[in-house]
Amino acid sequence: MTQALQRSRGKTARQTKQTEQPTSEAAIAQRIPRKLTSLEQPTDTSEASDAEATVDEPENSAEPEVSAEPVPKKSSRKRAARSQPKDTPTTEQGMQVICSQSQFHDALAIASCAAPAKPNHPVLANVLVVADANAQQVHLTVTDLAMTIQASFEAQVLLGSEITAPVEMLSGMVKQFPAGSITLKSQAQVTKPASEEEQLTKTCSITLSDADGKYEIRGIPAEEFPPIATPKAAPVSLPTNVLREGLKGVLYAISTDETKRILTGVYIQIRQNALKFIATDGHRVAIAELSTEGISRKRRKQSGADEPTQFPIPGKALKELIRNLADSVDSIQLLYDAEATRASFAWQDISLSCQCIEGQYPDCEQLLARYSFDQEVVLEKSGLLKALERLSVLTDKKERGIQFRFDGVTQQIHLSIEREFGKGDETINAHVPTDMTLDIQFNLKYLGEAVKAIPSTGIKMHLKQPDYPVMLVPAGDFNNPKLEMEMRHFLFPLYKQA
Repeated sequence: MTQALQRSRGKTARQTKQTEQPTSEAAIAQRIPRKLTSLEQPTDTSEASDAEATVDEPENSAEPEVSAEPVPKKSSRKRAARSQPKDTPTTEQGMQVICSQSQFHDALAIASCAAPAKPNHPVLANVLVVADANAQQVHLTVTDLAMTIQASFEAQVLLGSEITAPVEMLSGMVKQFPAGSITLKSQAQVTKPASEEEQLTKTCSITLSDADGKYEIRGIPAEEFPPIATPKAAPVSLPTNVLREGLKGVLYAISTDETKRILTGVYIQIRQNALKFIATDGHRVAIAELSTEGISRKRRKQSGADEPTQFPIPGKALKELIRNLADSVDSIQLLYDAEATRASFAWQDISLSCQCIEGQYPDCEQLLARYSFDQEVVLEKSGLLKALERLSVLTDKKERGIQFRFDGVTQQIHLSIEREFGKGDETINAHVPTDMTLDIQFNLKYLGEAVKAIPSTGIKMHLKQPDYPVMLVPAGDFNNPKLEMEMRHFLFPLYKQA
């Protein structure tokens, strides 16, 4: 009886399971998205319509809604990202220029003088090349931020544009091109960002070619080049020979110590009829004053005083100015912007601008006014210079002192130097006061530089005593007799109290 009862229960369970099977299939159909069910091909059309009706009535089902969009796997996401096409860079045509190799090389040689030895930014090692289609010129600009030099030359500009290229590489390449015409072309590839967070990228290059070769140099966009500041001031015309001779007479006395920044430049004063240069390094002072013919601004009607325009300019900029100033240049334009404390010199197709040195320059003339001299010695410049050059062989970095003895009886000057490894003596003739006997010691290097800067055949030395400075002034015939020039060189002695 027990076995019969168990068989009866098993049969009832099987019947119950068969009865619940359709309900379970309907619930599963509700979880299947329409897109997936549409892919099925049921044999019974009525069953498919019943399934769609079941999906359209979610309120009758206790099961949660399922999104109709399929969720891709991570691997499929990566494949989709890789399959997306990247932005293709667009090419922009730049300048098209035909120019002379010699003019291009000469302009690069001048502009490259402003290139820093150790640029702190890559673009500072580049030259800005601007092709001006309106003026039919090419402008080359190089800067180290403190000094900027721009050199221009005429060219056939078919298409104007601008780009920067490494100045050293470009100069070397142009130098190797044969004399003749060079074709310049530039282009830029611009890649737009894939998203707003990314930045636009721009790759530039400049191509140089002639009949025999073609070379390409990678550059930097011109937008990254520092802005070029132009002084906002009325230009002042200066005679080139006056400017050159005045600067040559004082540049030797500037300091090379960067901790004394204000002394590394030349103090320039411009008056109505005079141009004055002052330089000092603390051990020597050089002052040159030259007469001009109304070079400065007009006198102010409000006051009869001649108010000078004065400012200190870095010695490095002035040395480059003298080096690149050709003898054929008659005049040069000076622009000084007092608000921006910036000065600019312009001549022909070249301009040199620099930032003036900040700070108060020492009043050297007031300092030297405390000294008076009662002894005067006149001698030839060439004889003194040759004696100093021979004795300089016995000097070293530590010991550069040279002893002077002025003898009024013999009308001679005795120069001597003595070191552990040797000694030397020189005697030169001079016009010495008969009652004068004076021993004084100088730095040979400083004295030699002052003697070389004097633009005359003779030298007049003003002295007083061993602990006083000596004043050197020109005497005899001047190298340029047309110039009206006063020059004073003060040199402090190497004096040791007994």
